[in-house]
Amino acid sequence: PSNNWTRLVVKSVLLLLMGRYFVWRTIATLNLSTWLSATMSVSLYIVEAIGCFSMLLYSLQTIWSNADKRSRQADRLSQDVLAGRYLPSVDVFVPTYSEPDFIVRRTVVGCQAMDYPNKTVYILDDSQRPHMRALAEELGCEYITRTQENHHAKAGNLNNALPQTHGELITVIDSDFVPFKNYLTRIVGFFQDPKVGLVQTPQDFYNPDHHARNLGIDHLIPNDLANFFRMAQSTRDPVNSVVCCGTSYVIRRKALEEIGGYYHRCLAEDSPTSTFLLTKGYRLIYLNETLSMGESTRNYSDFLKQRLRWLQGNLQLFYCTNEVPIWTKLNIFQKSHMVMQFIGCFNPLFRAIFLLSPLVSIYLGVSAISAPLSESLYYLAPYMLFMVITHAWAADYHTSYFWNEVYEVIFCFPGLQRLFFTLRHPFGRSGFVVTPKGVTTSMKRYNLQYTWPLLVVIGLSVLAIVLHVGGAWAGVWETIKDKNFNIVFFWLLYNVVLMTVAVLAAIDQPERRTVDRYPLHTICKLTSGDRAYWGYTEDVSEGGASLILNTHHLMLEDGDITVELPEHGLVTTAEIRRVTWNENTSRVGVAFVHVTADQSRKLVTMLYSEMTWWKRCKRPSTLDTMLAIVSSFLQFRPILSKYGR
Repeated sequence: PSNNWTRLVVKSVLLLLMGRYFVWRTIATLNLSTWLSATMSVSLYIVEAIGCFSMLLYSLQTIWSNADKRSRQADRLSQDVLAGRYLPSVDVFVPTYSEPDFIVRRTVVGCQAMDYPNKTVYILDDSQRPHMRALAEELGCEYITRTQENHHAKAGNLNNALPQTHGELITVIDSDFVPFKNYLTRIVGFFQDPKVGLVQTPQDFYNPDHHARNLGIDHLIPNDLANFFRMAQSTRDPVNSVVCCGTSYVIRRKALEEIGGYYHRCLAEDSPTSTFLLTKGYRLIYLNETLSMGESTRNYSDFLKQRLRWLQGNLQLFYCTNEVPIWTKLNIFQKSHMVMQFIGCFNPLFRAIFLLSPLVSIYLGVSAISAPLSESLYYLAPYMLFMVITHAWAADYHTSYFWNEVYEVIFCFPGLQRLFFTLRHPFGRSGFVVTPKGVTTSMKRYNLQYTWPLLVVIGLSVLAIVLHVGGAWAGVWETIKDKNFNIVFFWLLYNVVLMTVAVLAAIDQPERRTVDRYPLHTICKLTSGDRAYWGYTEDVSEGGASLILNTHHLMLEDGDITVELPEHGLVTTAEIRRVTWNENTSRVGVAFVHVTADQSRKLVTMLYSEMTWWKRCKRPSTLDTMLAIVSSFLQFRPILSKYGR
């Protein structure tokens, strides 16, 4: 099993293998025969050196985790909260800008359902919408809006609410997240220590990763953020380097006021604010327990808008070191994490070099690596194989090396464009775009405006392979006999597979349901006229359910029927949408109608306010993930499927 001591041993072996490879790469592979080959070879070597340095830092940073320790602390400290000995006032902020009413309603209902008596829920409406004010009145929560322009986006919205509220603690729940009932009872106890400024919890998502959904492998692949929240954050905790992630955290008002409120110079307010707190000496804690769930992006365009905003916001922080003195106030361990954040901003550039280097090499006839394939495999294969296996094992299989590779390729060229823009104009108006929620579409989107650079590189790579292999087969030339060709050939093949999967993953499949369905199995009763049928739910959503009834002779009268879920105290009227019969049962699809506020509250609480089995993160093995990705490459499902899933 992966624990602190086994990770220490295994990652030490990984670093030894990396060192073995890098020494060989340094003394035996540089091609300095011509100025062009020297330029390419040294440039690629520098990129690999940065990669090895990053691997060294990342491996050392992700050995020691505080996850078990923090959970035990939460068990102990929550007793004071549950017994009423420590109940500081908590302001629950639900910032909203353009989200649909049903999304905000779900969040507010979930916040009100939290088992904590001394809380006040606020809708922070940054759009001055009368219907949002009416929703707050209907639900019985507070409402705050801004009269001036929406300066500083979310940071400005939160800062506007600070002087109008008075809670000792503040928790921010984004309007597309829903906290569990025990959210505050598990967190608040940590603030008995006056040095604690913030407690962050993971972000988990109730809808599947949309890239995996497009490929038809969403049953297997976790969200791409799972590794950061399940492993990286818990290993930041021991050295007090936890990052605030914008939602599902609790912060001490006094600490926030000490730094002048949420930091608003950067495009994202969360990470800069938590970094500012670190420079003031506050303790930031990471509780690695799923205590809320939210909605992840549902299409490629929204994914890009979100990640480009994160990229620019993370890079902007390094232009603010006069205000946020990261290099003078943080300790060496905290600085190492800042170095990793800075290097991570340049990942699109490194990935572009990785994709283009073999292509340039084969078209110009210049080898960036001067070594036979057998020698390369002797030094590279043990390191790569061990790294791939260790990457998933150390994170308890919440991530996959190959899936991360696909994600970096998906983001490569749009990220490169935003990176260059930010380097030229760090605080230029690239646009703060709120990630849309509740998105539906009845058609595929190919997103060629974003993926055309990948298609061009794929075409040039395939052409190069065909020309060289075909020319050698026809006896026109013998380039494939060159000792360096095999490295470039296999490098090109690997890139073609990655880029093809990335392009396929960017083809958005139809998304027709406004709300998600969940595999909740509970006793149900369907009543039509004077007949009652018993069974269980196969799945349930806020808008309807699929019922398995214990009868083959189903007789339904015209008009609405009544559906009762006795274990949850829910009774609502519904319409029959479809009926199918099996040998001894009937499957009935129903849509809920005339749902009252009380019924809606019970539905939200039932579906979102507890941790249940289907909400647990997927944990595939490395081999399973690799085979799933290869299968999606071979099947071309996103293109060939007619209707999507």
